[in-house]
Amino acid sequence: MQQPKQTLVQLHAMDILYTLGTLLSLKWIFLQFPVMWTFAGPISLLAAFAVATWRLKRNNESWSSLGLFKIDSYLNLTLWIIGAFVATLFIGNLGGALANTLIASPSEINNQINVVLQNRFSNLQGNLPVYIYWLVISWVIGGFIEEMLFRGFLILRFEKALSKLPFATAIAIFIQALIFGQQHMYYQGYVGLFETGFIALASGIIFVFCKRRIWPLIISHGLANTLGMTMMFLGNT
Repeated sequence: MQQPKQTLVQLHAMDILYTLGTLLSLKWIFLQFPVMWTFAGPISLLAAFAVATWRLKRNNESWSSLGLFKIDSYLNLTLWIIGAFVATLFIGNLGGALANTLIASPSEINNQINVVLQNRFSNLQGNLPVYIYWLVISWVIGGFIEEMLFRGFLILRFEKALSKLPFATAIAIFIQALIFGQQHMYYQGYVGLFETGFIALASGIIFVFCKRRIWPLIISHGLANTLGMTMMFLGNT
């Protein structure tokens, strides 16, 4: 028997509460311990993904219903990947430029970039095992988990929880982008907030326009991360 609409709205709101509560609280806890600082993001994302999976199963849903559809055309997939890759790189740079204009001088931004490299990727340059390690993290956590969680899960859950409001989809895309940017602030600063927030905004829009298929975003995200990691491995920041 179909549940009343109000009950479904409350159920989706609880899905958001459980998932974001896990993500935010675990990251805050791990960031209190310097030895766990590097792993705070990946661990909290994995935990939040597990909670989201539990909530989906509880609602008799699966990740395949949230964007992991069967690939029906590899040509279309390739075109969407290229489009998403180019668009997110452009929008990310636009966000960085906006941060430069509004909140920081070029020297301050360079200092933030140096802090990122020193605190998180200090041993990446020229170190092949570390490079491979971060590539795996970039694809599994960045490419797959982040896209499934923020675009596949949160956009659709916010959209349904806010279904009585006008422009629910646009609001859902904006909220997940804001959270996504905030989640990168701890090691990328305000520049990272703007860059990743703008990327999440563009990714959310692409997700909706490509009929809520998540594969183009997973692959383009992984490729973008690979490009960034390769540049740092080669010593080009």
